[in-house]
Amino acid sequence: MARTIAWVVSIGLLLITGAAGLHEGLTEWNEGHTGLQHSVTVAVLLYGILGFTAAYGLFRHRRWSVGTAIAWGLTVTYAAGVAVISYAGEDATIGSALAASGSCALIALGVVWTARLTTRNESRAADA
Repeated sequence: MARTIAWVVSIGLLLITGAAGLHEGLTEWNEGHTGLQHSVTVAVLLYGILGFTAAYGLFRHRRWSVGTAIAWGLTVTYAAGVAVISYAGEDATIGSALAASGSCALIALGVVWTARLTTRNESRAADA
């Protein structure tokens, strides 16, 4: 039961960040003024694409969804920390950037763990 809940929550997180990432990445390109701000927009667009891709793979219990979830997690973590630094200006602190990246990394770790757990067990059941 807990495994199923983690699977559903992970797919939900991937779909929500996928939709938000595609929307924000496509509509906010012109709002960036520096290279760092544009890199955040690219990362947001990437985690949108990767979120949908990983959600599909996780829904279908495909082993490649683990790698896609890792890539999604890296882009989410990057976007969160760098956005704090690039958009907040002088008010940003390293601690706030680390907190943003760290919290995203922990959530991503949960999604990757769920992807590994659910795809590993499904592939063993198929082999048996």
